[in-house]
Amino acid sequence: MNIKVSDLDHLKGEPLPFRLTLDADELKRRHQEIRGLTPVEVSGEAAKLGNLYYVKGELKSDVDFVCARCLKPFTRHTAVPFAETFAPAESAEDEDQDSDILPLEGDEIELNPLLQEDFLLAIPAFPLCEEECKGLCPECGVNRNEQACECKHERIDPRLAGLADFFKDSK
Repeated sequence: MNIKVSDLDHLKGEPLPFRLTLDADELKRRHQEIRGLTPVEVSGEAAKLGNLYYVKGELKSDVDFVCARCLKPFTRHTAVPFAETFAPAESAEDEDQDSDILPLEGDEIELNPLLQEDFLLAIPAFPLCEEECKGLCPECGVNRNEQACECKHERIDPRLAGLADFFKDSK
């Protein structure tokens, strides 16, 4: 979706509401942890204040993941707020290099690439079904969230294994 700068100029500071839906297949293809995705609904508003153009709103979707620790599939409702600021290209060049103000080239603000980036950056690289997920046992493979295992998880650094034998003899 594109927003015409001239429409915002004519509104003289009044917000211009918008709604759109992002392509779920494109987003799923671009992030390896997304297993499934409902259409990403976007609602927001754009306005011009001074010589800056502001776009803000929220992206909402239900995202299917597989837990990085226990490998259990789960779905999480995701709501991602976004806010972008644009300035005409000539005034944006005067701004500091670290500024969050994006240059506005042409007579339209192209939203889709920015919104896709905002959504994908909000998706975790290692999704967890729960923050306290215990994961799978590395010895027997049981899901430690569902049952306890009897495996001994004592790991000794091989460089210090000789010391472990030394302390066994002293008992």
